Amino acid sequence: MNTLSSRLTALKTSTTATAPIIEDLNDESKLNEVQYEKFIICRQYSHQLTKPTLAISINNSHEHAFLNPYGHIFQLKCFSHVFGCLINGTPSFEFTWFSGYSWQIAICKKCFSHLGWKFTSDSNSFFGLIKNKITIQ
Repeated sequence: MNTLSSRLTALKTSTTATAPIIEDLNDESKLNEVQYEKFIICRQYSHQLTKPTLAISINNSHEHAFLNPYGHIFQLKCFSHVFGCLINGTPSFEFTWFSGYSWQIAICKKCFSHLGWKFTSDSNSFFGLIKNKITIQ
């Protein structure tokens, strides 16, 4: 008696306030319509960083590849807002990849891994997250 149907029946009879909602769950076609919100997460600890809906295009592209002064290649994905990162350091224009933008390091709030950068100009800001350090869940 641990089936979805029997649990829904028990819920329906236990309260009338939720009956209209539970009625909809009895219709299996509506169960298939339920969509779960996806998040961009840190690969190391699965900490939620941002949402795919916050992906943006900077200089006509969502993804960019850059070489830093030490020869490391970074592939970035751009987002308008990131809620799962801490910003570290003083803003710098040195070796900036986006003209007119200063940068600061963005680290995961949970594991403190370097995940990318926050880029800020006089009129705008965005985040560039390192592609191989994030995933979608």
